[in-house]
This record gives sequence, structure tokens and C-alpha cells, in this order.
Amino acid sequence: MTKAGLDSIEVAKRNGSWEILDSVKELLIPTDLENELMTKTTAMAFFLGSSKSVRKAMLQWIVLAKRPETRQNRINEIAQLADKGMKPKQF
Repeated sequence: MTKAGLDSIEVAKRNGSWEILDSVKELLIPTDLENELMTKTTAMAFFLGSSKSVRKAMLQWIVLAKRPETRQNRINEIAQLADKGMKPKQF
């Protein structure tokens, strides 16, 4: 690997982007999403019943939100639609 590549890895490790998707790969549900899913009648069951690839995509969508407001909006959308037995359009 070139020096530029190694430098990029070091920057990613320092700023957290190196492991940002580790929890997504493990399908770990963030606490804020879990809390919102639990407030809906059938949302958690629908979310857990979705395929692994769909759950990963939704979790990644949440994790990659840059602003807290965006993250919360995405969590709300996922929970509201899951309660209706639906997933966001892009998934």
C-alpha cells in the first residue's frame, strides 16, 4: 500500500470513520432506535422480521446521518413505517 493509503487509514482511525459501521455489521440496534420501535405496537417485530440486508441498510442510514436532527428523523420514519408493516422507500 502507498503512503497516501496508509495515511488515509490513520486519519480514519483517528476520526472514528474506520469503525463507524462495525455496529451495523453486527446488526446492533442503537438504543434510540430500539426505544422508538418499542413505542409502536408492531414496529419491533416488523424490524426484526426484515431481512438482514434490509436491517443493515436501515441501520447504516441511521449511523451515517451527520446531524442529530437527521438521525432522529430517520429513526422516526423507520419506526412509524415499521408499525404499518412497511419500510422506507429506498429499502
